[in-house]
Amino acid sequence: MKIVNFIGVFFLFTVGTLTAQTNYDAEIAHSKRTIDSIISAEKALLKEKLIDIDKQVESRQITAGVAKELKLQAAETARATIQLKTKEVATKLSYTLRQKVDENHALLKGLDTINTVDYKTVMQKVDSISNEPKKEKPKKPQHSKTIQKIEIWEFDEGKYYRERTEVAGVIAFAFHNLNSDLHFGDNRYRAWGSKSFELGYQLNTRVFKNSNLLHVTYGVSWMMDKLKMKGDEYFVKEGNITKIVPYPKETVRSKFKTNYFILPINLEFDLGSSYEENEETYYPTQNNFRFGFGGYVGILFATKQKVKYYEKNSVVKDVQHRDFNVNQWTYGLSAHIGYRSAVFYARYSLVPLFTNNPVNEYPFSIGIRFEVKDID
Repeated sequence: MKIVNFIGVFFLFTVGTLTAQTNYDAEIAHSKRTIDSIISAEKALLKEKLIDIDKQVESRQITAGVAKELKLQAAETARATIQLKTKEVATKLSYTLRQKVDENHALLKGLDTINTVDYKTVMQKVDSISNEPKKEKPKKPQHSKTIQKIEIWEFDEGKYYRERTEVAGVIAFAFHNLNSDLHFGDNRYRAWGSKSFELGYQLNTRVFKNSNLLHVTYGVSWMMDKLKMKGDEYFVKEGNITKIVPYPKETVRSKFKTNYFILPINLEFDLGSSYEENEETYYPTQNNFRFGFGGYVGILFATKQKVKYYEKNSVVKDVQHRDFNVNQWTYGLSAHIGYRSAVFYARYSLVPLFTNNPVNEYPFSIGIRFEVKDID
C-alpha cells in the first residue's frame, strides 16, 4: 500500500512540476525580453541626451563642467527609470510564479510523503526574483563609468573636439546655365527654371593636428543639372552635333536634364579659432566664417529630355532618354564662401556639355550649399 501511495504521489508531483516548469520558463523568457526592451529604450534616450549636451558644448552654450554635471544627472535619471520599470516586471513575475507553485503544492497537500523543506526552498527562490540584484557587466576600458549599476559610455570631450575628421550631409541648390566664347549664360534658357541640385556625403579633415585654419573636404554626391527652354525649342541630335531647334508643336515647357555622380575635393580655410577649457583644447568646425576652393570629377549616368506640348486642347508629354552626344565624363573647378553650415558656392565645368559641337558650351552653377554635421 505504501508503494502505491508513493507512486501516486510521485506521479502527481512530477506532472505538477513539469507543468510549472514549462510555465516558469515561458514567464522567465517573456520577462527577460521585456526587461531587455526597457533597458535598450532607456539607453537610446540617454545616448540622445548625451549627444545633445555635447552639441551645446560645441556651440559654446554651456561649459564642459556644466556638461559633465548634466550627463551625470541624465545617467541618474535613466538608472532610476530602469530600476522602477524593471522592478514592476520582476514583482509581477514573482507573483505569478508564487501562484503556480501554490497550485502544485495544493495538489499534494495532506499527503505525508511531501517534503515541505523542498517547497519552502522553492518559495524562497520565487520571492528572491524581484529582489535579486543584477550582475554587473565587465567594465569597459578607458572612458566607461558605472553609476549605480548602470554603465554609461561617456564621450571623451577633449578627444571628441580634437577629432580631425568629421562627417556631414550635403544638400545644394543653384542657378544653372552654359557659357561659351559667344556669351556668358545663354539667354535661350530660363534663369529661374534652369537649376542644379546636389545631394551627397562629405568628410572634413583638419590638415594640422594643432591648428584649426586649414581643412580638406571631400566626398561623393549625386548632381542633377537642368536646362529649361524659354521658347518652343528643344535639343535634337544630328549625327555628331547636338543643336537647339524649334519644336513642331506649341510647348508648355521643355527641359533637359543630366545626372552625374561626382567626387568633389576642396581646400578650406576655417576662421574659427580653437579654445581651451579645463585643460583641454577644442577645435570647433563650421563655427565661423570659412572659404575655400577646389575641384571635382564626375561621370554621367542618365540624360533625359522632357517636352510638354498642346495637342487638341490637351497636354501631351514627350520624354526622350538618349545620349544627345553629352560628354560621359566631367571635371571642373569650384569655390565657396560662407558662415557656419551654409556657404555660397560656384562650380564651373572645364568639359563642354556636348561633344563635337562647333561652339563648346561649358556648364556652370551658382548657388547655396548646406552641410549638416553628425549624420553618422
